[in-house]
Amino acid sequence: MPQFLRRLKNVRLGVGQSFVSGPDSMPALLTNDDRIFEQNRVLDPPPLKWLVSPVVESVRKTFPQLGEIEIDSAWGGFVDCTPDAVPVVSQVDGVEGLVLAAGCSGHGFGLGPGLGYLAAELVVNDTPCVDPTPFRLSRLVDGSKLDIAAI
Repeated sequence: MPQFLRRLKNVRLGVGQSFVSGPDSMPALLTNDDRIFEQNRVLDPPPLKWLVSPVVESVRKTFPQLGEIEIDSAWGGFVDCTPDAVPVVSQVDGVEGLVLAAGCSGHGFGLGPGLGYLAAELVVNDTPCVDPTPFRLSRLVDGSKLDIAAI
């Protein structure tokens, strides 16, 4: 709830196709189908058309040397994030051999190489290059105080 309240200005609620089909739909919540996630493996939302033009205008103002750039195509996607906007790179308690690396809050392109290296070290049980404690999955459920950060 603190994350939701802090980020409320960035929240847009709506009902789309995912409400009636897919693993996150109302019918999926009411089914006992344990294969629902196998049937819809890729979440590919449409881009927010109302947002494309303002972004182009902002780019034009910030970088006037780009002239009259045009958008050839647009893509929509989901940002995976944690309540504290700190990624998870962690062995998963109770599931031997599973290492989770997720929740980069849109910063995965820049953080990816380092997080991947840390994840690889955890997979083979090498001494980690950095202290992995801040990235542990359990912090999200063990009562640790989280600094609810902006993304």
